[in-house]
Amino acid sequence: MTSASETPGPGGFLQSTLPSPPASSINSPPPGNTVLPQTRSTPLKPGSAKESRLIDYVDRKLLGISRRYEKRFNAGFEDEASSGIQGRGYESYGELAKDLEEVIDVVWVSGTPSLQKPYLLTIALTSCTCLAPFPFSPRPTFQLFHKLDVAFFSLLQGANAKSGRILPGFEGGRGKLSTTEKVRIRGLVERTRVAVVEAAGKGGSVTDTESVARSNVKTEDDSTTDYDEDIVIDGTQEDGNHGRWEMEVARVYEKAIVELGVSLDTSGTGGFG
Repeated sequence: MTSASETPGPGGFLQSTLPSPPASSINSPPPGNTVLPQTRSTPLKPGSAKESRLIDYVDRKLLGISRRYEKRFNAGFEDEASSGIQGRGYESYGELAKDLEEVIDVVWVSGTPSLQKPYLLTIALTSCTCLAPFPFSPRPTFQLFHKLDVAFFSLLQGANAKSGRILPGFEGGRGKLSTTEKVRIRGLVERTRVAVVEAAGKGGSVTDTESVARSNVKTEDDSTTDYDEDIVIDGTQEDGNHGRWEMEVARVYEKAIVELGVSLDTSGTGGFG
């Protein structure tokens, strides 16, 4: 796990084995409940009490996620009662993804580019590095990366990906991502796409226990998550699901890829080869 100040560096990019997503899919809506929440109308004032409370909250949430991840793989963590760590270790990537999505929403609502950019990079890096140790959970994995894709795409454009409205803090050309930030995002995008290919390619490691558990409990979100409902993990639909997952692998960060390619080509640093 990393802090908000620790973002992936611009060098040493992995070469993706994935083809570029088809142009027809770029404007298609991401699967699942991946719509970002409404942001504040104005960014938080630097140094304000509200900004400090938000930073403290997000840092504590990310630390809690890191500790739960460590408890998954370190049995000794469970015995350290003095550590003050609450809860058990993550049993699946889906549980971790759910917690990360909640943090993404909080960061996005802030409407503050100076917080959104570093925290989203941190969350995206965590999402990537924590993927391999767990059995592959297609649904929550793709839902998390689609949400991050929409967030990065919006920041790269300086406008809401759905409505086209200028994001808070980006008015008048302010808040634009620097070339260094774009290159860092590009490296993380490439690394993540490779990681997803490798995770999805592990024989016999696919699990979708989260969907089985949710199938018996209806929530308020059930009516809006068609992606969850139209795929039932059973013997009759398993082959069809496999094909669907293969399509989703190619769509990981599809919006950000296209926007980064255009932006970095324009800046003279080169797009995706």
